[in-house]
Amino acid sequence: MRVSNRLLYAQLVRDIGASTEKLFTLNNQVSSAKRVVKPSDDPIGMSRVLIYRTELNSFEQFQKSIDQATGWISRIDTILMDVDDVLCRASELAVQQASSTATEATREGAAEEIKELREMLVSLANSKYANKYMFGGTMTQTQPFLQVDVEDWQEDVSVIAAAAPGAPADGDRYINSTDNHIYQYDGGTTTWVDQGAPTEGMSAVVNSENELYVFNDRAWVPQYGGNSSTYSIKIGKEDTIEQNIPGDEIFKNASGDVFMSLMRLEKALRDNDQEGISATLPDIEDAGVVISNNLAKIGATLNRLEQTTAILANAEVDTQESVSAIEDLDYAEAITQLQNQQTIYKAALQSASMITNLSLVDYV
Repeated sequence: MRVSNRLLYAQLVRDIGASTEKLFTLNNQVSSAKRVVKPSDDPIGMSRVLIYRTELNSFEQFQKSIDQATGWISRIDTILMDVDDVLCRASELAVQQASSTATEATREGAAEEIKELREMLVSLANSKYANKYMFGGTMTQTQPFLQVDVEDWQEDVSVIAAAAPGAPADGDRYINSTDNHIYQYDGGTTTWVDQGAPTEGMSAVVNSENELYVFNDRAWVPQYGGNSSTYSIKIGKEDTIEQNIPGDEIFKNASGDVFMSLMRLEKALRDNDQEGISATLPDIEDAGVVISNNLAKIGATLNRLEQTTAILANAEVDTQESVSAIEDLDYAEAITQLQNQQTIYKAALQSASMITNLSLVDYV
């Protein structure tokens, strides 16, 4: 094969370039501490690394969700413990004032304390976390509960309707949804008597809905303005938890209504009604059971979040090790290869220098 000088020089340049490229690659690996710097370094390994990195990103997002949920639920836990303390104090007052040794004056004083406790409960029920109401169901931008004054609490009404209910009995009452007035049936005259226009803050229990309504801003509205919906967050690939507990499940549960129990107690105290005070004790106890059940539910959720955090931490460590095994550099091996490649590069330069210095003229 005839080798021309042009071909010889071109081959020398290619050889030196190839040696330089290998030297550059090894130097880049040593400086980055990565064996796989670009996909072409190890296509199969890089595809696995990308999968692992996607998993690591999901672990990070799951942990953020867990941290947020833990803060939210821990706050609920604190609030419900405060509510339980309030109910314990209310029960203590009820027992004291149900005694025959209590007087009208002591009961009036106890009523004032119960009023303060009720207002505290409403404030707790309207608590916010991260600028969201915690107990409004999915209505996190709407204040869930209205304050109610027992002195403006009317007798119960049967319904809220545009027309009077049929087959009424003497003394029956209803709220007319057209003019918002309360009407009471007079059996003697068989007519519905208008009780007058309601005033702001007036309240009444609507028996058909078993719900306390409050006259607020020219309309009768439920004391609870939220809904009964819950929402879930993902804390794992196939793992979700319910983060919120609607306020009606905690404070206005049919098994134990916190607000109505204390309202009835306050009213009985103000009326100096010894039997009425005693009658509220089972209701307060039932409300306490509802709170205790929700505290147990919250405790279980917090334990689950803690366990999930530990699982995610272990999974993250394992995945990081898998990534490291693929892309991290073996320094001892890399330095040895770099030194060998330096020797090869120097030899290539020296060889090229010797060859290019040769000329036919040297032998003439």
